[in-house]
Amino acid sequence: MTSTPTVARDVLTQLEAEERAARVSNCRYEIALDIQANAETYHGDVTITFDLAGEGSIFLNHRGKTIHELTVNGAAVEPDWSAYRLTLPAASLAPHNTVRIRYENEYDHTGDGFHQFIDPEDGEEYIYSQFEPFESHRLFPNFDQPDIKATYRLAVTAPANWQVVSNAPEEQSEPVSGGRTRHVFAGTPRFSTYLFALVVGPYDVYRAEHSGIPLGLYCRKSLSPFIDTDELFEITRQGLDFFGAFFDYPYPFKKYDQLFVPENNSGAMENIGCVTFNEAFIYRDPPTDNQRRRRAEVILHEMAHMWFGDLVTMRWWNDLWLNESFATFMAYLAMTKATRFTSGWQDFNASIKNWAYRQDQLVTTHPISGPVGDTDETFLNFDGITYGKGASVLKQLFFAIGEEGFREGMRQYFRVHQYENATLAQFLESLEAGSGQSLGEWSRLWLETPSLNTIGVTWEADGERITRLALTQTAPDGYPTIRPHAFEVGLIRETDGRLDIESLPARVDGPEAELAAAVGRPKPDLVFPNYGDYAYAKIALDAESAAWVRANIDRVGDVLLRQLLWSSVWNMVRDQQLSSLAYLEMVRDKGLLEPETGLLDPILAQATTALARFVPEELKDEECHRLFETAWQGLRAATTEDGRIIWGRTLVAAAVTPGDVRRAARLADGAESVPGFTVDQQMRWDIAAKFVAYDLDGAAERVATEVANDPSDRGQRAKLRCDTSVPDFATKLAAWERIAGDGYGTLKLTTAAMSGFNWSKQRELLAPFVDRFFDEVAGIFQAKENQFFSDYFASLYPAYRVERDTLERSQRLLADAGDADPTLARMLREAIDELDRAIRCREFAAKG
Repeated sequence: MTSTPTVARDVLTQLEAEERAARVSNCRYEIALDIQANAETYHGDVTITFDLAGEGSIFLNHRGKTIHELTVNGAAVEPDWSAYRLTLPAASLAPHNTVRIRYENEYDHTGDGFHQFIDPEDGEEYIYSQFEPFESHRLFPNFDQPDIKATYRLAVTAPANWQVVSNAPEEQSEPVSGGRTRHVFAGTPRFSTYLFALVVGPYDVYRAEHSGIPLGLYCRKSLSPFIDTDELFEITRQGLDFFGAFFDYPYPFKKYDQLFVPENNSGAMENIGCVTFNEAFIYRDPPTDNQRRRRAEVILHEMAHMWFGDLVTMRWWNDLWLNESFATFMAYLAMTKATRFTSGWQDFNASIKNWAYRQDQLVTTHPISGPVGDTDETFLNFDGITYGKGASVLKQLFFAIGEEGFREGMRQYFRVHQYENATLAQFLESLEAGSGQSLGEWSRLWLETPSLNTIGVTWEADGERITRLALTQTAPDGYPTIRPHAFEVGLIRETDGRLDIESLPARVDGPEAELAAAVGRPKPDLVFPNYGDYAYAKIALDAESAAWVRANIDRVGDVLLRQLLWSSVWNMVRDQQLSSLAYLEMVRDKGLLEPETGLLDPILAQATTALARFVPEELKDEECHRLFETAWQGLRAATTEDGRIIWGRTLVAAAVTPGDVRRAARLADGAESVPGFTVDQQMRWDIAAKFVAYDLDGAAERVATEVANDPSDRGQRAKLRCDTSVPDFATKLAAWERIAGDGYGTLKLTTAAMSGFNWSKQRELLAPFVDRFFDEVAGIFQAKENQFFSDYFASLYPAYRVERDTLERSQRLLADAGDADPTLARMLREAIDELDRAIRCREFAAKG
C-alpha cells in the first residue's frame, strides 16, 4: 500500500484543537528514522498509542511525501490523507489505540520542519528540526498541538561519523551495515510536540558538566575556529544556578545541549534539552560587548523556557505571550544578577522595550493576551508585543508586588503544574497566592487591552523651590484605556557644576495625579517621570526639560537615565515633535561624546533609521555624508575596540554618495587606515554591494575578491545579494522571476537574493517592479508558506519610496484584499502605518 496526499492548507484552529484535546489522552510516540547521507528523502516508522474518548474519526497532522503503510489496531487501513491531515476512520478506533505509520518524507529547505543544509566550504551535510509553532508533523505524524503532551522514544539510523542529538540522552548505539550507526535514545517525560527535536550531522562537539547535568555545545566544523566555548559554558552554568535557586526547582531534564544550526529563521528555540541557536551567535567577525550581552540574553531566555514553557506549557497559542514575555523578563533578571552583564536593563530598554513601543503604536496593535484563532495567527504574534511589552509589564508587576511575592508565586506555579499545561488564569492564581495581592484588575487593564499610555509632567516653581508637580496620563483616541502606573520621578538639578539626581516614588491611576512629595524641593533643570525604567509608557518631556536634554544629555552620568532620555528624544522624532534633521544634528554633536558603547550602538542605529526613513529625499545625501564624516571622527577618536567597531559599521552604513563609498573602500583596501581598526568581512561585503548597486568602477573585481576571502555560506549569501544589486533591467527581471518561482535553493539563499533587489538609488529602474509587486503579492501569499511570504514582503515591498503614491497603492490593495487573508492584511496595515509615519516625519522636517 502506498498513498500520496491531496492538497489542503496546513492550519489548525483553536476549536479543532480543543475538540481533539477533549478526546485524546495518554499519548506515546515510538519513532524510528532512517537517514542516509546526501539524500533527498528520509524514511520513518512511527507507532502512536493513545486513549480516545467519544465517537467518530480523529485526525493526525502529517505533512510528507508518501505513506507506505498504515495500520490501526492491527488492521491495515487505506490512508485518508490530505497534504497535511491523516484521518483515522471511526470504524477502526477503540478506547485504547495503536497506530503504526511507515512513511517517506522530503527534507525541508525553509528553516522550518526538518531542514537540510550543505556547507559550501566543505560539502558536509547538516540536518536539524525547527517545529514551533506547528511544524513537528513534518517529521512524523502526530497530534500537533501544545496540550496533547506525550512521551517519546526515538531511534535514528544515520552515518557513523555523524552526531545524533535529541531531547533525551542516548541510551545505546550499535553499528549497522553501510557505514552507519543506530542510535537509541532514552524515553522522555511528557512534553508538547513542538518541543521535540532532532539534530544530525558531522558537528564538532564540546562537552562539560555542571552539578551533575551533562552540557554540550555543537557547531559545524567550518565554524569551530570561531566558537568561544568558555563564555558559552560560563553563561550556561550561571543561568542553571540562578534559575534553579530562584524557582526552587532544579533543572528538570537529563541533559542540556546547545546547538548552533545553519539557516535558522529565529534567534533560538527552546527544545527540551536540545536548544538550537542561530549561527549568528558564533561570531566570525570581532563582536562588541553589546553583541555578547544580547547573546547572553538569548541563552538565558531559552534556558528560562525549560521551566516556563517546557516543564509547564501553555494550553493554546493565545498564551504564547506568557511563554515569551516571561522568558525575556527572567533572562534580563538573571543576566543582571548572575553574570558579568550587569547593565542588562539598559539593553532591555534600548532593544526589547523600544521594539514593544514601536509595535504597540502600529495600527495592528493588539492586547498582550488575546484570542488566537488558528496556527497562522500564531505565526503573526511572534512580535514586539508578545516579547517586549509582555516582558515590560512583567517587570512592572515584579516592581509592584515585590521580588519575594513574585518568586514564591512562580515556585507554586511549577509545583502545581509540572509536566502539564496551564492557562493565564492559573499563572495569575499562583502569583496572587505568592504575593497576597489580587491581580484581576491588573490583568484586565494591562493584558487584555491594546496600545500604550503617555506619561508627562507639569510643574511650577517659585524662585528656587517646586510649588506644584503633577503627573499626567493620556491614551490614544482609538484606545482610551487609562491604566495604573507605579514608577519613580527623577529630579535632576545642576549644582556647582555637577548634576544631582533625586528620585521620588510616584503612582498615577487616572488622567492626573499630584506628587505632593515634590513640593518644596529645589527647582530642577530636568524632570523625568520614569527614572529606573519601571513604567511601560511613552514619556513626554516638558518643554524646559526637553531643551535641557538636547543641550546637556552628554553630562548625565547615570547611563540608564541617559539611555531613557535618548529614547524619549527618538520618540519625539517619530511623533513629529522634533525634526529628524535636529535629531541627526544632536547625534553628530553628542554622539562623539558618548563613552558608553552599549548606548552609542542604539543611538547610531536610530540615526541610520532616521536617514533612511525620516529625512526628506532631497536632503538625504547631504545628511548621510554628514553622519559619514562624524563616523570618521568617531572612528579615529575611539579608544576601545568596541568603539571602533561601532563607528566603523556606522561609517559603512552612512556611505551613500559615490565619494563616501569609495572612501570606505579605501579603508577596506588599506589605502587609508585607523590604528587598531580592521574593516571586518561583513563590512567588506556591504561595501562591495554598494559598489555594485551604484555601478562604481571595479565593482565586479571587488565582489570577486570578497568571494575569495569568504567562501562560507555567509559569503554565498552576500554574493547573491551583490548579484541582484546590479543596476540592469534584465538582471532584475531574471531575479524577480526566480524569487517568485523555484528560488535559489534554500529560503535563506532566496532571501539573500531578495535583499539586493531594492535600492533607493535605483528607483527609476525599479519602477516596473513596484507595479508587479502590487499586482502579484496576493498570489504569492496564496502560493507560498508563511516564512517565505514574510521575507518576501519585508524585502520587496517598496518601502524605500516614501511617498503618497506608494501609500495610496498600498491602501487600495488592502481594500481589495480585505480580511480574507489575515496575514497579508496585517502586513499591509503595518506597512501603511509605517509609511504614513515616515511621510509625516519627512514633511515635518521639510518645514524647517
